[in-house]
Amino acid sequence: MTKKSSTAAVHHNNVQGSSKNPLRLVTAIPKAMVKGSQRITRKGWSIIRKLPIKKPPQLFRWDLLGVTMSYIWGMINRRHLPVALRKPVYSAWAYTFRCNMDEIPAPLESYPSLADFFSRPIKDGARPIAQGGMVSPVDGRVLACGEVVGDKVEQVKGVTYSINQFLGCDASTLLQRQNTKLYQCILYLSPGDYHRIHSSEDWSISKRSHFPGTLFPVNKPFLKLIPSLFALNERIVLMGDWLQGFYSMTAVGAYNVGSISLSFDDQVNSNRITRDFRCKNLEYFSWNGVGSHSYDRSYDNPIPQTKGQEVGQFHLGSTVVLIFEATDFEFNVKQGDYCKMGTLIGSSK
Repeated sequence: MTKKSSTAAVHHNNVQGSSKNPLRLVTAIPKAMVKGSQRITRKGWSIIRKLPIKKPPQLFRWDLLGVTMSYIWGMINRRHLPVALRKPVYSAWAYTFRCNMDEIPAPLESYPSLADFFSRPIKDGARPIAQGGMVSPVDGRVLACGEVVGDKVEQVKGVTYSINQFLGCDASTLLQRQNTKLYQCILYLSPGDYHRIHSSEDWSISKRSHFPGTLFPVNKPFLKLIPSLFALNERIVLMGDWLQGFYSMTAVGAYNVGSISLSFDDQVNSNRITRDFRCKNLEYFSWNGVGSHSYDRSYDNPIPQTKGQEVGQFHLGSTVVLIFEATDFEFNVKQGDYCKMGTLIGSSK
């Protein structure tokens, strides 16, 4: 082999190898030009390898698109529509997402914005509250339900999330009584559903934690693709007690649907464009781990809630997660079932 062909072969192999390791590209350039830069690059690469980053930065994978677009969509939805446009716009929305128009208590023209129409109340008596057990807090479809074993909980079949990261506390510290277990139920709301959140049991709220996070879509493809999606997304966690011990209710935001408010606490400020830079809750920034930072508020006097009472609402929102302590709780719903707010989802034996 000639000297010229040998040099060409080395160059070809180096470029091919660079597809596996981008740093090998520098070996395809004359050494005299890159001797100094190689040392710098290798030193930088060794530093990067030591950083506590287990996955590619969330900021670059999704947040620039997801958070920004969700914020813009929220602003658009809060804009007041001309009265003449309200009925045709809302009627088109209702037709597209199969809203039950018979439950709407006021004329369509009375809702100033799409966000107001989205979070509309329903007629009195449209959701009777069942007795004899726990009821669904929302209109939604069951994504998962059952007993919680350890820290990992199923968010969809075969894919889990961490209670520690999701609630921001150790799962082993939640049980308050003997012979009890933790249970969970995840309910997903579609755009056409009634989007107010109600208490599923008589309980008292002692703490609120707001995790800004990101805003991945909450649908089956993303739930299967992204482990711990619920622990990454923006959410408001309410924690307290009920008759059988620990009780929590969490409202989770999603792509284009991150606006959440509470009926008893006006300090919550969700779906903000700047939140991820003030609150380092993504894997790229969270040196202490996902779920290690939240905006917390403890209530000096726990706030009592009765079954069926309105707790808050999604102005644009997606999912509610119940995690609670109970003795031999038995669900009468299963994955895939659709529940109306106030219908029975289970009870203790």
